[in-house]
Amino acid sequence: MSIHPKISVVIPLYHSETCIETVVHELITTLISFQFEIILIDDNSKDKTWEKVVELKNHYPQHIKGIRLSRNYGQQKATFCGLSRCSGDIVITIDDDGSHPVHHLPEIIKKFTTNNFDILYVTPEKYNYSLYRKILSNIYKSVSRYENPNAGKGSSFRVLSKKLVDSIIQHPSHLIVIDELILWYTRDIQSVTIPYRPSQKNKSTYSYSRLFLLSKNTLMISTTMPLILVKSIGFIVASMSFITGIYYLIKKFVFHHAEKGYTSIIVSIL
Repeated sequence: MSIHPKISVVIPLYHSETCIETVVHELITTLISFQFEIILIDDNSKDKTWEKVVELKNHYPQHIKGIRLSRNYGQQKATFCGLSRCSGDIVITIDDDGSHPVHHLPEIIKKFTTNNFDILYVTPEKYNYSLYRKILSNIYKSVSRYENPNAGKGSSFRVLSKKLVDSIIQHPSHLIVIDELILWYTRDIQSVTIPYRPSQKNKSTYSYSRLFLLSKNTLMISTTMPLILVKSIGFIVASMSFITGIYYLIKKFVFHHAEKGYTSIIVSIL
C-alpha cells in the first residue's frame, strides 16, 4: 500500500437532504491532509437529496462524485454501486445520518494501514435499534453463525482494502449483502469500538418489509440452513405419506376394512 494512500468514502443516501451537508463538511475537514474522494449515491430519494448532492459537487468538484440511481434499490445495492466507482487505495463506507463519528477517521486509517488489514469494522458501543429490528438481527446472527462464527459482526461503518473491494464488486450474484460478500473473500476481519452519535434523521428509512427482505437475503447468502430446513421438511412429509399409504394398504388387504376404491384413491394421492 502507498505511504500516502488515497481514501474513497462511499455514502449511500436516501431522504438525506437535512443531514448530508453536515456529514460531507465534517468529512472534508477531517480528511483535509489526505488525498480523498467522496462518492454520494442517491438511492432515488423523493425529497431534495439529489439537489443537495449537485450543490456539494459544484462546491467541491475535486472531491465529490454524485450518482443518482434510476429507482430505489436499497442501501446494500447503493453501497455496492459506490464501491464499483471507487479509485482509492482505502475504501470507507458510512451512513448518511451523521451517526458515525468520522472525526476518528485519521486514527482509524492509521490503525488500518499499520496492520495491513483487509477489513476493519467500526462498531458502536451500543445499538439503538427498534424491538423488531433487534429480533430480526438476533435471528440472523444466531442462524448465520451456525456455519460461520465471524458472521453477524459487521457494521455499515467499514474500512476496506482496495483488493477486497475489487473482489466484492466482481462477485457473480444478484443478491447483494455487503457484509456477507466480505466473508466470501476474507477471514481477516477486525473491529474497533467507539461511541456513535444520535442520528440526524427523525426516523429510520428502513421499513419493516425492507428489514425482513434484507434478513432473508442475508440468510440465503450466508448459510445453507434454509436448504437444510426445506430438505428436512420434505423428508418428513414424504415419510409420513409413505407410512400413511402402507397403513391403508394393510387396512384393505389384511383387515378388509376399507371402502371400495377408497384405498386406491388415497395411495395414488400420496
